[in-house]
Amino acid sequence: MPPKPPTTATLELADGRRLPYRIAVSPRGRCVRLRLSARNGLVVAVPRSFDRAGLDAIVRGKRDWVAHHLERFEQARPLPVDPASLAPPRAIDLPTLGESWQIEYRQTSGKTVSVRTDEPGRLLVIGAIADETARRAALLRWLARRGRETLPPWLARLAEETGLRFAATRIKGQRTRWGSCTAKGVINLNYKLLFLPPEWVRYVLVHELCHTRELNHSARFWRLVHRWEPDAAAIRGRLREAWQRLPAWLDAESRLHPTLADL
Repeated sequence: MPPKPPTTATLELADGRRLPYRIAVSPRGRCVRLRLSARNGLVVAVPRSFDRAGLDAIVRGKRDWVAHHLERFEQARPLPVDPASLAPPRAIDLPTLGESWQIEYRQTSGKTVSVRTDEPGRLLVIGAIADETARRAALLRWLARRGRETLPPWLARLAEETGLRFAATRIKGQRTRWGSCTAKGVINLNYKLLFLPPEWVRYVLVHELCHTRELNHSARFWRLVHRWEPDAAAIRGRLREAWQRLPAWLDAESRLHPTLADL
């Protein structure tokens, strides 16, 4: 039986630093992709049938890109998180929808926490509100509901506009992705998109719809994206720092460990 290919390797940067990276097989990938994040470090995704003999040279060719984003990470990491920003939010602003919701908290004898619309523009959080985990989970459930109410219809309208068909939509709370598309045409969207400008969200929806035709990031895929979103390159660049727009209470860990780049 032939030996299994290695799952880790090391990249030596121009300044002599040695950066270990993990090699992951991407079943649907068609090219080598580098992903750098504080949570997972450098991950190199390769297609299932890729000949790894030349992988080291490919990764070395990207070392300036890696060094650049490592520097950005070092500049971003010291940013302090204001403890007050982790307190229960008094309002939730959703730029995507042009909405602002004021929040009232009401302690009751219940052991759980629920959120309901008290009146237009106002949320009532009821129950064991002193339980930080339960309180946050209840607010996230409300955000997911708002995402299910608004994002799938928007995606359907864009599908009609572009002629790109999808099978179904799922709303999730992914840590590192704004959206994804499966081989069966199921599009997953992150409810955290609601905190971004609408033009950025439209780009993400168009991006995932284009994956229903091109399940890769080939030149044909990007031509299709730019056909329906001419400003795609600029928006894609801005999305790399979009985590800074997320409120700290939403996911403090994501703010401290943002995904920095994806090639």
